[in-house]
Amino acid sequence: MKLKLAARRQPEKVVPAYTVRKALNNTLSRFGSIICVYWLVSVSACQSSGPQYRVIESGFTKFEDLFTLVDTIRLDASVLIGQIGFVDMSDRGEFLVTDDVMRTLHVFTASGRHVRTIDISRCNPEDGGSLLSARFLTKGGMIATTPRGVYTINPDGSCNQRLLEIPPNRPSFCERQDTVYFMNHVARPPQIHAYSLESGNVRNYDLRKPKFPSSTAVKMGYIGRQIACFDRGIFYRYAESSDGEPLWSASDPVLFQPKSYRPPERDATAREMNILTSQLRELAYEFTYSHGIFGLDENHRLVTFQYPTEFNMNIVNMDAETSISTTDNQNLGIMLAKEGRMYTLGDYELLPSGETGNRTLEVWQFHPFESPYSRTRR
Repeated sequence: MKLKLAARRQPEKVVPAYTVRKALNNTLSRFGSIICVYWLVSVSACQSSGPQYRVIESGFTKFEDLFTLVDTIRLDASVLIGQIGFVDMSDRGEFLVTDDVMRTLHVFTASGRHVRTIDISRCNPEDGGSLLSARFLTKGGMIATTPRGVYTINPDGSCNQRLLEIPPNRPSFCERQDTVYFMNHVARPPQIHAYSLESGNVRNYDLRKPKFPSSTAVKMGYIGRQIACFDRGIFYRYAESSDGEPLWSASDPVLFQPKSYRPPERDATAREMNILTSQLRELAYEFTYSHGIFGLDENHRLVTFQYPTEFNMNIVNMDAETSISTTDNQNLGIMLAKEGRMYTLGDYELLPSGETGNRTLEVWQFHPFESPYSRTRR
């Protein structure tokens, strides 16, 4: 296996998180901007506010050198799923699958045997049953989100309560230390709502405002995959960045970028939908937009990028502060990543009767990289 190696990062290169290129060309504002200096080949700049990041360029390796197909999960065909929308997995290996057509939740064992079906409309008949996402909770039970509410569900599938403290239509969330973090990227500024499972209290965290809100508001990314929880902290997707952003910044934060990454430098301006659609298509070819963020394991985060892009996946080793980018040429639909494995949508199962069953889940084993594949961007 041949991997393209790159030198270790050099710690002296400091770059603002969201202005690597454009800040060097902008005219300084007369309202108290800090003077920015471009010195030799160093890409560095200053800004009057916002976190400072060290920008590291990722190396590249082939997808097959990072992931190996090791298993296929066949979901029990005794319950037919119209369209798989979202998939989660418990610590015991059970699967939680949403059906976008029937608007139901299904629980399967690790081998794919059907356990139960949950009708979310029973939690609130006025909700209409439309499902966005659902996840297992560490201590049992589940949380499901809809356009009209957020609901906790008991382990036996019965409804527990509606979380009135959390705004509806917040499908991206994750759990860490008995607190559930809900991503609210449509708020201005964007926020994360931290809901305590023990006390019911909510703490709101204001996030960095997008520089180009018109295009960012439309490019909402992968539904339900805008935030990832790790033992070390919370990372969320910021559409105008190449990496997951930490909720709590470290003293020396690092931003990782694929070599082909092109940060957005302008916004959509149209108001009419047909013109706006055309502008967004142009922006997608001109710049790079992130799509979702996953936790491959406790040490590796995975960021995916929207089509078209040369490298559509970037993986960060958070302990070693190295990263690698790759391209999924098979256009795999990533549904889930956990404990060193990635789960993607496979083909429909052909049953012995000749009928069609459910789509399978293909299991890919991740092979961690240990060499310093990343280098400081110059």
